[in-house]
Amino acid sequence: MKPRLIAILLIGCLAGISIVLAGCCMCWNWGAQEHYERTEQLSSPMEGIEHLKVDTSFGEVKIIGQDRADCNITAKINSNAPTYDEAKRLAEETKIILETKGNTLIIRADKPYNTGHNRSIGIAYDVVLPIKTSINCDTSFGKVELKNITGEVWAKSSFGKIEAENISGKINLDTSYGEIDCEKIISGDFHAKTSFGKVDIRFADACPADLKAKIETSYGEAVCELAKSFQGNVDIETSFGSIKTELPILVKGEVGKSHITGSIGSGNGRLDLKTSFGSVRIK
Repeated sequence: MKPRLIAILLIGCLAGISIVLAGCCMCWNWGAQEHYERTEQLSSPMEGIEHLKVDTSFGEVKIIGQDRADCNITAKINSNAPTYDEAKRLAEETKIILETKGNTLIIRADKPYNTGHNRSIGIAYDVVLPIKTSINCDTSFGKVELKNITGEVWAKSSFGKIEAENISGKINLDTSYGEIDCEKIISGDFHAKTSFGKVDIRFADACPADLKAKIETSYGEAVCELAKSFQGNVDIETSFGSIKTELPILVKGEVGKSHITGSIGSGNGRLDLKTSFGSVRIK
């Protein structure tokens, strides 16, 4: 079977899967709906706290580091139900809980039990905390935005874009349906993966020369701007697309249109940059 035909069949199958998933996701929210929203403000001292853990099923997560000693949380609680009074009750019965376990601050929601069919509760978090805090955040449906963080970062969204700016530390970013856009990244261990969406990663010049980075997307363009100091092996691959590089790569083996293996300098760094359907660019 020809590669072009395989690509068309794959895209068709995946489009069908997406429609099924979308249908599954919407089944809880069919029919006439009334909406209610309320905001809850919370704060917690961060003395002795090194990690933040937050997750939500439906809603964005925004975390910004500042020169401060406490953590401020703004939670927007959105509820939907057949009547306005019920939507209001669901939102008002939803409580945001702050827990401390060891050196970790946990943000979680206590929702009404068994909300029933055709009802939903979503929570979006806007968090401001000390710069030196490690982050673990997860949302099923929503964007993740991270800025000015020094520490280990693990962020996941099933359906949503991930943005990261001015992050320093070990980083792992994962989304199934959405772009990943990063800039001013200082990391020695970096991993970004999406199934559907462009990946655009720009490392700061302060990055260590032996950076280990793995950047993947199945359907979308993959772009990586390396620090000037980077030295190490590179493995660049696309199944359907072009490869462009602005950096001098000493190629090992054959030069292919869809796969390049080689090195930049003679250091111990490593870059794996891959997409199945899309162009790859390194600069």
